[in-house]
Amino acid sequence: MARRVVLLAASAAAFAPSAPQRRPVLNLRATATDVETDKEESCVSFTVPVPASLTKAAYKTAAGEMAQTREIPGWRQKDWKKVPIGVVAGAVGAQTLKSLAIEKLTETEVHSAITGLGVEVVGQAQLVGDVEKIMEDFTPGEPWDMRVKIDIWPEAVWSQPWDDGTLAVEVEREAKDQSTRDKALEALRERYCDIEDAPADHVAREGDVAMVDIDGYLRDENGNRAGELPIQGAVGGDDLELILEPGKFLPGVVEALIGKKAGEKVTVPVDFPESRQYREEQPLAGVKAGFDVTINAVRLRSLPELNDAFAGKIRPGLTLDELKQEVENTVGGQEEDKTTDTVHKELEKALAERLTSTLPEALVVESAKQRFAVMLAEMRNSGTDDAALKQMISPEGFQKYLKVVRPKVVTELRGKLAVESIGRAIDIKADEQQVEEQMELVKRQYEQQEADSGAAFNEEKAREKVTYELQRVAVLDKVRDQAKITYVDALTPEETARKMGIDVDNLPPEVQLG
Repeated sequence: MARRVVLLAASAAAFAPSAPQRRPVLNLRATATDVETDKEESCVSFTVPVPASLTKAAYKTAAGEMAQTREIPGWRQKDWKKVPIGVVAGAVGAQTLKSLAIEKLTETEVHSAITGLGVEVVGQAQLVGDVEKIMEDFTPGEPWDMRVKIDIWPEAVWSQPWDDGTLAVEVEREAKDQSTRDKALEALRERYCDIEDAPADHVAREGDVAMVDIDGYLRDENGNRAGELPIQGAVGGDDLELILEPGKFLPGVVEALIGKKAGEKVTVPVDFPESRQYREEQPLAGVKAGFDVTINAVRLRSLPELNDAFAGKIRPGLTLDELKQEVENTVGGQEEDKTTDTVHKELEKALAERLTSTLPEALVVESAKQRFAVMLAEMRNSGTDDAALKQMISPEGFQKYLKVVRPKVVTELRGKLAVESIGRAIDIKADEQQVEEQMELVKRQYEQQEADSGAAFNEEKAREKVTYELQRVAVLDKVRDQAKITYVDALTPEETARKMGIDVDNLPPEVQLG
């Protein structure tokens, strides 16, 4: 038993599912024979016939690497090329050399054979068979049949057809939110408000418009000017129009202007926050600044009444009823889109339950790792400190996360597998024109939000995601036509709270539902 443990340890790189970085040393084309595909288990097994010349070459290469990296008694390391193979084997062990030689053959020959199979593999190949038997069968300078197994992208194996008329889901319809409609109309009133010059002695009040000159500068400990700000345009300038709404613009500036008159001047000290999230969005993070603000004029701002005259300001001839209908079409359409998204997600879950295919563990883990990375990035951006993140970034931390997220990952992967299978079966593909239109939007969004991060735009990856999402929507729309969809009204925040057992009639005044 002890010898078996030693062999496993010595040949870990060759037999472990996760292989090390590739170090190609042999470059001949290999072929796969005796290929067996197991769709249920989502794997393929095959034999790679390795000629005697390659087993000998791999063993020699392994010996050279050992001579170069290990201490060989009686030999200087700089003379590693001269060390006989037998001497190296005597120093490190013949089994160790065999293990390294097998590792190199799996790196080159298996990869070459997989290329010829025309399958999409997942994870790393594993040698099939007992470790001791594999080591015994491998003899340098003699032909060797290497039996290999590797996971492949699974195929959809259905327990029952997706289009047999029995697929049914229940979907919560997006609730009609009147407040969203009211906010849309209020935003239009703000945009098309009436503005007139205020009397000369008018004291600025909340909601007014101030025309101001703003001069920003670095501030020393005594509040004196200590130099120019790193940026100027976004936080300073002449004859700027500033709506006096507290909490907007620079911290404290609007508040300092309320109560002042045209012609007055105020100086406002501003200490910009230090937090990471703020720093990534604001180049003045951590800066101690001062702003001299001169009020050139104050204007009165009044919101128009909701009537036909107001609607006509937005578009000549437009009536208030027509305006409300346009708002309803826009907001209602957004609510309908959300309901459609929910329908698609529920259909994906239902389709996933009809698959019996086994998902390769490597596929599940890789998908979870991508989620884990996104979660950590979001936590970092939200201000989570590095110490807390470091505690999570560990094998143990990821395993805890994997345990929690596995069911969701498996369902989503099965759903994707089902969608792709249906798309192939009924020949539904993404519309090329829509792909190009969406790619333009994605590129524009990247330029607006991500370009400053320094990350390169991966057009190939973006196109792949866009193409799949468009195909997904088209496929699920087709599935919806043949499925039974039962819609139920969404609960209001109050109804949801009551369902959870919360006494909504006796909540503190500061607690708001919704």
